[in-house]
Amino acid sequence: MLLADGSEPGPVYFDAGSSANFHQSSDWWIYTGELGAPVAAELRGACSCGWRGEARYPLDWESVDRQAPYLYDTSGPEGDWARHITEVEARAVPAAAPGAG
Repeated sequence: MLLADGSEPGPVYFDAGSSANFHQSSDWWIYTGELGAPVAAELRGACSCGWRGEARYPLDWESVDRQAPYLYDTSGPEGDWARHITEVEARAVPAAAPGAG
């Protein structure tokens, strides 16, 4: 997800009390501006390998069900990510099985 200035925010940390451990999340629906999180303005596909999609999809917070954010249409960035994975798989070279060859 992207902020209004086009930057990608880091994870949001949640203080659960007196513990030294903090829960963190980078789920797009956390970035509502509540609990100290910045406000996401757009979604885009992303991968843990560092790939970021070029297409940007406006995020309409009025259409996000706060009780069920997973119902929001994220098919655009999900489709971009799926195409990325297909391209990666097409370029992958199978590893030889142990003891083969």
